[in-house]
Amino acid sequence: MTTIRQWSVNMNRAGILLLVVLLTVSGCSTIRGLAGYESPDVSYKDVSVEGISLESIDLMFHFEVDNPNRVGVKLEEYIYSLAINDSDFLSGTHTEKLEVESRSKATVSLPLTLSYKDLYESVSSVVRSDSFSYALDTEVSVDIPVYGNAKIPVRVEGDLPVLRMPEVAFSRFEVHDFSFSGVDVSLYLDVSNPNPLGMTLSDLNLGATVSGTELADINVGDISFESGENAEVPVRFSFGLGDLGSTVIDMLRGNRKLEYDIRGDGDVKIDHPAFKDKTRLPFHLTGDYMIGD
Repeated sequence: MTTIRQWSVNMNRAGILLLVVLLTVSGCSTIRGLAGYESPDVSYKDVSVEGISLESIDLMFHFEVDNPNRVGVKLEEYIYSLAINDSDFLSGTHTEKLEVESRSKATVSLPLTLSYKDLYESVSSVVRSDSFSYALDTEVSVDIPVYGNAKIPVRVEGDLPVLRMPEVAFSRFEVHDFSFSGVDVSLYLDVSNPNPLGMTLSDLNLGATVSGTELADINVGDISFESGENAEVPVRFSFGLGDLGSTVIDMLRGNRKLEYDIRGDGDVKIDHPAFKDKTRLPFHLTGDYMIGD
């Protein structure tokens, strides 16, 4: 015969067993809910260009972490993958220890450096474009007391410019003055800026040999180009008749074909506040030119 005391003990055991079953069915979320903890919100803020050159671009992706809990949480690491023009490009893990205080917000940053050489080799569609699209998928690992470790996904999409070295080609010669006192000649270079940003070509040094006659070395001042601009750059030479040698004799005889050999270099600077280093652009141009063509 079951006594009242035994019945009470059995009921307590049944209640405990029922509680265990309920917690098992609902999982850890029940404990978390009872404890009043929830996953922080991680949202994308912006991306800044920390440095840019003709070889690479340094990016800093900024995220805001909103912690609604009454205790602080700790950020452990980012797991990220980056796709360029819908093609997988790179992935990795960035470790950054940061504590976000209770019911507060903090900004965390993910640095990435993209090499244009690697882009060209890995994603062929970038070679023919002025820009490329990217999709950054990150998973932020956050340690929350009682709650445990939470993995919070964030996706970022955008576009970035592709930067290339400018192109330099020979354009033409032009004779301005031909007299007994000497000759004034302009050598025109065809300079093309293939970039979606403006560009400055500075400290342009140039030396030329024309049909065996070596012209004086010339230093040209700064020259600015708009994005995508193709322009002629004149370089003017003046010299006496005695310096021309066989070139003038050939011209007087009606032989108007000139052979040119032009060597030069200049500093290239892209018009962007984060542009890191000037890049030296060397060029060597050879060929024939017919005066009057």
